[in-house]
Amino acid sequence: MDARELPLPSRIGRYRIERLLGRGAMGRVLLGRDAVLDRDVAVKLLRDDLAVDPDQHRALVDRMRHEAKACARVSHPNIVTLFDMGEDTELGLYLVFEYAEGTTLKERIARGPLPPALAGRIAREIGGALSTAHTSGVLHRDVKPENIILTEHGSKVADFGIARVPNSTLTRDGGLLGTPAYSAPESIADGEFSPQSDQFSLAATLYEALSQRRAFPGDDAVTVANGIQADEPPPIARACGLDPHVDGVLARGLSKNPAARFASAGEFGDALAEALARGTRGAMTTIPDVQHRLAHAERSGGTRSFAGGVAVGALLGVAALELTNGLREREAAAPVPARAEAAPVKAPPIAWLAPAPRERPRAATPATSRRAALSAPSVSASPSPPPSSANASASATPAETHAAPATDGGTPDALDGDGTSEHASEHADGG
Repeated sequence: MDARELPLPSRIGRYRIERLLGRGAMGRVLLGRDAVLDRDVAVKLLRDDLAVDPDQHRALVDRMRHEAKACARVSHPNIVTLFDMGEDTELGLYLVFEYAEGTTLKERIARGPLPPALAGRIAREIGGALSTAHTSGVLHRDVKPENIILTEHGSKVADFGIARVPNSTLTRDGGLLGTPAYSAPESIADGEFSPQSDQFSLAATLYEALSQRRAFPGDDAVTVANGIQADEPPPIARACGLDPHVDGVLARGLSKNPAARFASAGEFGDALAEALARGTRGAMTTIPDVQHRLAHAERSGGTRSFAGGVAVGALLGVAALELTNGLREREAAAPVPARAEAAPVKAPPIAWLAPAPRERPRAATPATSRRAALSAPSVSASPSPPPSSANASASATPAETHAAPATDGGTPDALDGDGTSEHASEHADGG
């Protein structure tokens, strides 16, 4: 009897069943309500119409128990959390997971290829989730678009609790259950599962999410399996308007040799997200690539020219500054040209710096000059009052000034009563 025709149970354990959420090759997912904790849950159980012998069925149930226990040890925001595990007398073993409300990646791909930003975010989130599970010793074994749920708060990987049928040999009515379209070559050939095989499945999933076509297409499981083991998927970056590095990352994740893949699923997810963030060809102007390169070279050349102009301007400024400084130095070193014989101009004395009156330069008085010129034996009976120092300096001629040198090493003589020094009087009287 087909699973789609099976009536839904009204209750499984303490969970009230609301409706069918989805079905896969080996099980069904039902929406349940936890009346104790008052929350929605996803209840998964094996399909009861699988044509398997009792030994295979017991092996599958044992694997479910083992995987459920391992999954309970994994905690990651992008992994659907396992809440409970139980066994029903009629339906057998069942697993209870958190209910991640949203749409599956398979449903989203049916509407069109994913934009690079969304695909890059999913790559990082699911890659990190798988790496966390692998560190805890848990292998997913069935990464595919149906098992990735896109929610309002990010993507989540589901179905950790149900293991794949060993060696993909579980059949119903002579046909291979499910499709190996996302399985790694070593999983198909030898039934070997590892973190590297989960990475291969994630790479095949994201290849399809970006291009809306499978990496290894085929109408039947045998054709698909042969293609996975022998064929290389065609590049998609050019056709999808993506950076060429995307092809390199996907090709490494889909390598036939597990050792040639990335060290972890998380590293693969990060590398793909970085390649997708490099920009797209669709964002560029639709002109030949040669013209793109020429335009880029012109922009780069303009930038270099601007930088060169700034450097030359700086050098010219330094040279001008050096020239100006040199001219100033030469002007300062040049001798001041002699002026016509003129009385030196004294600066106004400052109170505490002004020299004492006796230290002024000696100058001949007008009376002395007249006596020297007339060779008179005596001066007028009513001599004029001694002029002020300023008037004396202004009235003395250069000849008179030089005719009365100091006598004792430049020390000025004491002034006599008529404003002349004793030395000046003797010089005038002695002719």
